[in-house]
Amino acid sequence: MRLGVIIALTVTVLWSVLALFQLWLGVVSNEVFIKLTVSAGILVGITVIVTLVLREYLQDKDLKTKGFVDE
Repeated sequence: MRLGVIIALTVTVLWSVLALFQLWLGVVSNEVFIKLTVSAGILVGITVIVTLVLREYLQDKDLKTKGFVDE
C-alpha cells in the first residue's frame, strides 16, 4: 500500500513541478506537455487502482486466515 501511495504522490508532484515550469517558462512544446499530462494521469490512475485491489485482496486473505470470513 505504501509503495503505491509513494509512486502516485511522486508522479503527481513531478507533474505539478513540470506544469509550473511549463506555465512560466514553456520548457516543452504543448504537444509533448499534453502527452506527458495524459501519461501521468494514466499512471496515477493505474497505480491507485492496483494499490486498492492489492489492499482489498490482502485484507480479505488476512480475515480468512483469522477465521472471520468463510472461504
